[in-house]
Amino acid sequence: MADDRNPSPEEMRARTGLGIGLAVGMAIGVSMGVALQNWALGLVFGVAIGIALSVAFRGSGGSVEKGSDGADAVDDPDSGDDTQDGRGPSA
Repeated sequence: MADDRNPSPEEMRARTGLGIGLAVGMAIGVSMGVALQNWALGLVFGVAIGIALSVAFRGSGGSVEKGSDGADAVDDPDSGDDTQDGRGPSA
């Protein structure tokens, strides 16, 4: 069971995304249900839109890409890669 007192950033993002997505989706679904005069169709649209939005709000979390050896792909100024501006290191 998750620790509710100190959730990780990923868990907090997942919870917030689910809440926001379902709230916005259900608001759209209720509006569509009233407009179409069919509450079941509005409910189906609301849940579908809510799940899609919750996945979109959750996002990828801005993770750092991993290299082939599993190390983080961080720019190393001493790596010897001079392709940024086409010039070699200055003297």
